[in-house]
Amino acid sequence: MTAKEQLLQEIQNSPELLIQEVLDFFLFTKNRRFRNSEPETTDKQIPQQPIWEFAQELMQDAPPEELAKLPADSARNLDHYLFGAPKQP
Repeated sequence: MTAKEQLLQEIQNSPELLIQEVLDFFLFTKNRRFRNSEPETTDKQIPQQPIWEFAQELMQDAPPEELAKLPADSARNLDHYLFGAPKQP
């Protein structure tokens, strides 16, 4: 019996919830394994811009009072703000 035949037999005798989990895993694995075989994107399809311009675009509609709440030391204390590590002076 081939692996495909065995899998089909197991599917016939499995609850729908398990089948859905297996399908999700199968599609994830298939996508990960074969994503490189899809046509690659070109520079013409994705506009290239510096990260700071992208950040400016994201923040352009943010109210100034919300931007004022952002910590001034976020680069130095990133681990503190993300993970609760002690603050650096």
